[in-house]
Amino acid sequence: MKTDARGWGAFELADRHRTALFVEQESIRQQSGWFLRIAAWETKHRTGYQLFNDSDHAQWLVERLENLRGGSVRATVSTAVIDAVTRNLDAPGESAFIRGLYLVIKPRLLAFYQETLDRADAAANAFDVRMLRRIIPELEEQIEWARNLLDDDADGRAWAESIERALDAAGGLSRTEVGAGTEVGSGARQTGHDACDAPTTVKFTLPAAIVFDNRITDKPIMPHDRKMELSFDDAVVEQFRVFFNEIYAASILATVVHQAFDQNVPWPMIRWFTRHFWDEVRHSQFGAVRLIELGQEPDRCDQTLYRNGVQMPFLHRICYLTLVLEKHYMPRKKPRFELYGNEGDLRSQLFADHDWSDEMNHVRNGRDWLETLLEDDARAVSDIEAETMAHLERITGKPVTSVSPF
Repeated sequence: MKTDARGWGAFELADRHRTALFVEQESIRQQSGWFLRIAAWETKHRTGYQLFNDSDHAQWLVERLENLRGGSVRATVSTAVIDAVTRNLDAPGESAFIRGLYLVIKPRLLAFYQETLDRADAAANAFDVRMLRRIIPELEEQIEWARNLLDDDADGRAWAESIERALDAAGGLSRTEVGAGTEVGSGARQTGHDACDAPTTVKFTLPAAIVFDNRITDKPIMPHDRKMELSFDDAVVEQFRVFFNEIYAASILATVVHQAFDQNVPWPMIRWFTRHFWDEVRHSQFGAVRLIELGQEPDRCDQTLYRNGVQMPFLHRICYLTLVLEKHYMPRKKPRFELYGNEGDLRSQLFADHDWSDEMNHVRNGRDWLETLLEDDARAVSDIEAETMAHLERITGKPVTSVSPF
């Protein structure tokens, strides 16, 4: 008795999920890099949230591929598809980057997911149906956000069209190495580039300073001891400037996430880095929300700590943020939380409560991450801490008497 072909077999699903996982992880890599170059702080915050959405999607796909015995992420992803998607990192500007990712690549991924869902069998593919019904609405929301954000500009449109052509030349996301046969290889990659006829680009690099629009200037935050001398109301404003300033920590984590994919860092650790990154984005958002409620606008970011961190090697950068800076700030958390409660400022206390909880996890996880990264290394975490302080002295050109200017 013949029956219809509705539903996906395990091998077919593994192929499709590997492609989707590649796109989600590449989206994380690209957004973490461009987080530093996006000028409006509101767009930075939103991009940070959406990066962690993509991290959720990637995690669900990783877990599903483990169930399907799916193997290596890129095992059957067309090299032409990889080439077409990864090239968006080198977009000529912020608008072009957002347009290429959110209005070309993500809509292609949405259609790919929808195609998987439409053919899925409710029983045989139940896990996948459940997963895709969670991912698709979030992806639709991201795309709609970008449509509402961007004004029409010729350069951004030209870049997006070049990404469209590159994906078309690659055969779309459904094309796999197995299905594409001998056409896939260096020749196919070159054909894809010729077909896209892209605008001239410069290879993406991480910036030495966080990019902001003219509303945010790089100027000092009031030192902690001076804040303690202020009236309560004035001190709250200064304390939430410090919260907003945690965008420097998110930016250090953005460099870690961006480079982790090229450092052979295992996915579970990258996943934790994205969570830490998102926490710091949220803390910066705490500052923006509360400052505006207090009649202020975010107007500054002291980039001293970002400039220090980004000059350190990958391993020491993680140590600097988690076991130097966050450990340094930890003794302030409980007194601040209690002060807000004693003064009846429950709104400020709410934000301080979640910041305190998150930062305890960051210090603990930072040590765990370093121990994992040092598994085949003769050094101990204490050695890395000492080396980090030596790097800090080299960068600042003077002995370290205090690790933070605020």
